[in-house]
Amino acid sequence: MRKLGLNKTQLQLLAILAMVVDHTAWGFVDFMSPLGQGMHIFGRLTLPIMCFFIAEGYRHTSNLRSYISRMMTFALISIIPFYAFFHEEYYYRQNIIFDLLLALLALSAMEHRQWNKAIRIMLVALVILVSFVVGGWVLMPIVYVFIFYYSRDFKEAAKRFVVATGLMEVGLIALILLNQQYHFSVYDWTVPERLYLVGFVLALIPLSLYNGEKGGTWLPRYFFYGFYPVHFAVLAYIKYLLNGINWQEIYIQAHIVSLLIGVALLFYVLLQKSSRAQVSVVFFLTMGVMYVYGFLMEITAHDVGGVYTATKLQYFALSMVLVAITYCNQELCHVKMPTLLFVFQAVVTLISMHYLFTYERNQMFYTGISVNAQAGPFPRMEIEGYGPAFYGFLLYAFIICGINIGVGAYAAIHGTQTQKKRLHLLFFGLLSMWGAYIIKPLNLTNGYEIPALFIPFTAYFITRALVRYNYLDSVTVNFGNAISGGQTGILVIDRNHKVLYHNEAIHGLFGKIKKFDDAFKIPDVEAVFTHKINTLERNGHTYDIKVEPVLEQGHHTGDILWVYDLTEHYQDYDRMLKTSTHDDLTGLFNRRWFEDKVEELIAKNETGAFFMVDLDKFKHVNDTYGHQVGDMALIVLATCLKNARSKISDSNFYPARFGGDEFCIFYRGETNPVVLSEFSQKLIAAYDKELEDNGYPDLTSLSLGIAILDPQLFGKGEEVNFSKLYNCADQALYQAKEKGRKTFRFYIPE
Repeated sequence: MRKLGLNKTQLQLLAILAMVVDHTAWGFVDFMSPLGQGMHIFGRLTLPIMCFFIAEGYRHTSNLRSYISRMMTFALISIIPFYAFFHEEYYYRQNIIFDLLLALLALSAMEHRQWNKAIRIMLVALVILVSFVVGGWVLMPIVYVFIFYYSRDFKEAAKRFVVATGLMEVGLIALILLNQQYHFSVYDWTVPERLYLVGFVLALIPLSLYNGEKGGTWLPRYFFYGFYPVHFAVLAYIKYLLNGINWQEIYIQAHIVSLLIGVALLFYVLLQKSSRAQVSVVFFLTMGVMYVYGFLMEITAHDVGGVYTATKLQYFALSMVLVAITYCNQELCHVKMPTLLFVFQAVVTLISMHYLFTYERNQMFYTGISVNAQAGPFPRMEIEGYGPAFYGFLLYAFIICGINIGVGAYAAIHGTQTQKKRLHLLFFGLLSMWGAYIIKPLNLTNGYEIPALFIPFTAYFITRALVRYNYLDSVTVNFGNAISGGQTGILVIDRNHKVLYHNEAIHGLFGKIKKFDDAFKIPDVEAVFTHKINTLERNGHTYDIKVEPVLEQGHHTGDILWVYDLTEHYQDYDRMLKTSTHDDLTGLFNRRWFEDKVEELIAKNETGAFFMVDLDKFKHVNDTYGHQVGDMALIVLATCLKNARSKISDSNFYPARFGGDEFCIFYRGETNPVVLSEFSQKLIAAYDKELEDNGYPDLTSLSLGIAILDPQLFGKGEEVNFSKLYNCADQALYQAKEKGRKTFRFYIPE
């Protein structure tokens, strides 16, 4: 059930909103005005929320190196957009992602327990120095992250946060007053200007509502990282526009952006899984990018030759876009388009291009073109007249679009739900492509031609149809791959042992094989057939072998050798078997196996010692340091027990974890109290040393209770079973705890 409060996504969106409001105020609102101050105070919500999730991210990340690399990458990406917007405010200082990266590095250094404490402190000091020299928010992010990470609960974190914010504000005021007298800083601030920083404490209100949930997955991955540089770029561009609008320049830049979007989508699709559907979308995107590039050439050309060259490129690209639309319709929606239609498109394209390239001789496409320097804000191509080939091309374009819509509508009626969704996206793509020509008669663009600006919308819908509802030719492509490149090896031989067919998987098992080779000259293959081998071991893999005869009218004409890679199957079986007998966290035997083993030894009249092992004050460890450290303490104990087993004997020493911090040992064949006492003392000392080596000296310790399985101690005729031993060892453990812990006691029968 969904918890009340704010989840991670909602808090991060709040931080983004506060950040945008804050930066908007920096760029466009008077700083000391009531509106400006209110926007800046609201903007102070951002940093504490970000610092809170840096601490949370470190606490829960499964790959710290990847986390740091991601932060570093986006800190570098953000440098140029940050300076484009803030260059007059921050000089050489860095963006907030850089500050958060420093905080993450400081926390990582402090928590790296394998390093000496002095080294860790020196590294944190170095990070703090870097923050002082080039950080945007000096010291604050590091302090806030440490507060959120090292506080026991949010209430304690809030108190520390308020105190730290107050101290840093007082320190800043002192520096401002000193700077006004000695002028050691380029930042000529006044005290009233910096009082808005107390707004940081307001972030504690939404953070107190955090419910611990991640939130929805509807936002793209890395959205919060990518939004930071993008919003700076947008705000910087708005500032640039407000300094003087140049519509011609904006028009050209819009087409450059359109071109870049098309190229980005092209690369994105190229990274998808290979398929015929992917090929069709790549074809469309390539031609769409070419069309936008041709249009960009046209609006930046200043003579007839340049305009004419750009026009030829545009019409060729547009012709190919129409072919690509048909191809995408077929491959994405599994609709069989007639081959004759593709032939028709190829013929029309060739004829149209011929008349366009030769218009000066035959005037079939244009009767004439020129450049009119007075048409619009910059030189434009002016058509003196259109020929029949132009109108024929226009009619052809509408016919192709109509056919695709008609075939798509038919497929939508008779197709699956997924096919209908793909067709909807393709339909939206077609509407987008013709949107510019629908707008043009309304004269909403003041004479500017904008068809190239709509190509990215079409490209987006077609790309989404591929990626979101992608069947990726699973029937055709995957079936072919199963034969030629699958994990199952296939070798077909005739009755004379000549190789008739084999796939790539066979090469990895038997080496290079060629068609018509004598298969029996390959020792392993010959052994499979003559010695009826059913299993092969190769390079850590396990293969099952199956031979099927090929019969033709009752006669044996050859054989098919099937080789199945069942390595994962055997590994899964081994893991399942181990899971049923071993504890997941420590790798020791679990209670069920241990109990059965002890009962088995008792039934065989074996002797030995039953140990109960317990960690002292383990609940305090979990409450103070967290379950991650608690798990470490358990794993360290398991390591000590495994080391002891390797020294004694695997067949005489059985350690097990029962759950929580409760461990048991059965020391088979050993009943001498002196030997058992010496073993107990060594185990207690070994555990102390292992904790110290892991950076947690005196974190906890061991207490042991020992019950000796010996008929002389229990008395003749007294029934001894697992429960009896367990209870006796438990009583001895209780006595050890009563004597001050970190010791051991033997069970002494009354």
